[in-house]
Amino acid sequence: MVRAGAPGVVLAVLLAIPATASTPVPLLQQRLQGAQSSESRLSGAIGSDSRQIQAFQGRIDDLRQRLAGLESSLAIEQRLLEASKGELRAARARLQQLRVQFASDQQVLARQLVAQYKADRPDVVTVIMDAHGFADLLERMDAIRAVGRQDTQVVGHVRAARAAVTGQAARLARLTARRQEIAKATLVQTQEVEQLKSTFVEQQLQVVRARTQKSAQLAAVRSRRQALESQLASIQAQAASTAVSAVPTGSFQAGGGPWGFFPAAGTNYSVNEEPQLAARLDQLGKALHLHLIGISGYRTPQHSVEVGGFANDPHTQGRASDTPGVEGVPEATLNRFGLTRPFPGAAEADHIQLLGG
Repeated sequence: MVRAGAPGVVLAVLLAIPATASTPVPLLQQRLQGAQSSESRLSGAIGSDSRQIQAFQGRIDDLRQRLAGLESSLAIEQRLLEASKGELRAARARLQQLRVQFASDQQVLARQLVAQYKADRPDVVTVIMDAHGFADLLERMDAIRAVGRQDTQVVGHVRAARAAVTGQAARLARLTARRQEIAKATLVQTQEVEQLKSTFVEQQLQVVRARTQKSAQLAAVRSRRQALESQLASIQAQAASTAVSAVPTGSFQAGGGPWGFFPAAGTNYSVNEEPQLAARLDQLGKALHLHLIGISGYRTPQHSVEVGGFANDPHTQGRASDTPGVEGVPEATLNRFGLTRPFPGAAEADHIQLLGG
C-alpha cells in the first residue's frame, strides 16, 4: 500500500492557512520554510516512486519475455500433439483394415477346413496308394505341403501385422499422453506467469497513481512557496525602500527591540557613509528579524593595520561594517536594502558596504 506520508499533511496545513499582506514576517518565513521542506520531501518521494516504477517495469519486461517463451513452447507442444493424434488415427485405421482382412482370412481358412473335412482329405498313405507312378506321387505330396504352408503363412502374417499395429498404437498412446502432460504443465506455468505479470502491473499502477498524486501536491506546494516568497520579497522591498530613503546624519542610534542593528561598544558609525550604512543594516535586521552586531565601522589607518586590515581599506574611509549575523542573507536581499557584500569567501561574509558606494 502506497501512502502519501508527511508531505501531504504539511501541504494541507500550508494551504489551510491563508497569507495576507498583514502577516508578520516571522510567520511568513516559518510558512516558507515549511513549504520548502515539504517540497523537498515530495521531490524525494517522487524520485523514489520513479525508481520503483522503473524496477517494476524491468521485472514486467522479464516476465513478458518468459511468457513469450512459454507460449512458443506451448504452441510447439500443441502442434506435436496434433501430429501424434493424426498418426494414431492412421494407425488405428490400418489396424481396423488388418482386422477385417484377418477376419476374411479366417473365413477362407474355415471354408477350406470344412471342404477338406467333407472331401475326406486323404492322408499320406492314401496319396501313396492312389498315386499313378512316382511322379504323380511327388506332385500330390508337394500340393499337400503347399496348402499347409499357405495356410500357415496367412495366419502368421495376419497375427504379426496385428501385433505390430497394436504395439504402434500403444506407443503412440503413451507419446500422446506424455505430450498432453507437457502441454498441460506448460499451460499451467503460462497462467502462473501471466498472473504474476498482472500483479506487477497492478502494483506499478498503484505507484504511478501515488506519484501522480504527489506531483499534484508538489505543484500546489511550489505555487504556495512562490506566493510566500513574492509576499516576503514585497515586504522586504518596502522595508528596503524605507531604509534607502532614510539617510541619517550624525551618529547612528540603535532602536529598541531584539531586531535590528546594534553597534558594539567602542565602535564608530558616525564617519562618512557609516550612519547610512548602519541605518540600512538596522532596517534589514528588523525586516528579517535578525539581531545584527556591528563590531567594526570606521577605523583609523593604524587601527585597521593592527586588526589585520590595510591602511587605506574601506573601514578607514568610513564605508564598511563588519556585521556578524548577516552571513546567511543572500546578496539579492542585501541589494534590496541598498547593501552589498563586495568580497567573496566565508571570511568576508559579514563585511558589508553600501551598494554602489
